[in-house]
Amino acid sequence: TYYYDADILSKVALTLNKKEDATTFMQLATQIKNAFNATFFVNQKYVYATGSQTSYSMPLYMGMVEAAAKVKVSANLMGSIQTNNKALTAGDVGYRYLLRALEEAGASQLIYEMNNRADVPGYGYQIKHGATALTESWAALKYVSNNHMMLGHLMEWLYSGIGGIRQQEGDVGFKKIMIAPAIVEGLDWANVTYHSINGEITVHWRKEKEKINVKVSIPANTEAQIHLPASSKIYEGNKALANNEWIKRIDKQNGENWLHVVSGNYDFTLIK
Repeated sequence: TYYYDADILSKVALTLNKKEDATTFMQLATQIKNAFNATFFVNQKYVYATGSQTSYSMPLYMGMVEAAAKVKVSANLMGSIQTNNKALTAGDVGYRYLLRALEEAGASQLIYEMNNRADVPGYGYQIKHGATALTESWAALKYVSNNHMMLGHLMEWLYSGIGGIRQQEGDVGFKKIMIAPAIVEGLDWANVTYHSINGEITVHWRKEKEKINVKVSIPANTEAQIHLPASSKIYEGNKALANNEWIKRIDKQNGENWLHVVSGNYDFTLIK
């Protein structure tokens, strides 16, 4: 957190054209990062500290993992979760960063599988033990608070992961929107709405046998980049994408279809 704060302050200083402050905070951030990695990072194994879910996730989210090591550190995090039978072991502080790190690594399916179970402490466990609101403990202990927002971090993933509603890099106020829904196995549909300062952003997806329907609403005076899963054919409103004048550009990245669109309502059909 110390590193993360110093890094943010360096960016704030650059935005305010305070170059000396920017340099000071950049140097401080670098010193913290180097000291932290020298103390806690096992370079030969790509492991942080004890190898717990929190030990991996916080450095990944905060940007302390060197670019060359990030893929292997993320893979080790996911591997440790699989080895532990997908049990959730992060506490209140670490759990939010676990979700962020896994989502960034494209592991929303694993997030779903970790949280859609009732046999280990977690959300399903709370429900199984009679909770009707979030409890203070994963184990739904009766003698602590039983109406507690502390473990509510999953809500963020429901919007940015399942709904895929995000901002593009460097954007302010949802003028340049990114839509990248995680269509996970185990869910048949999702309907997500975010009330941005520019209006409602809505994503609705549904699986239908050999196709997936994705409806997206982009508010006026904004634009969006929409990421859709790989598929053999894609239509918008029963027409080929090339025939839609509101789709400015179509790219392919990592097997996905990236569509650059203006504001409006879109109805995509993906044929598997």
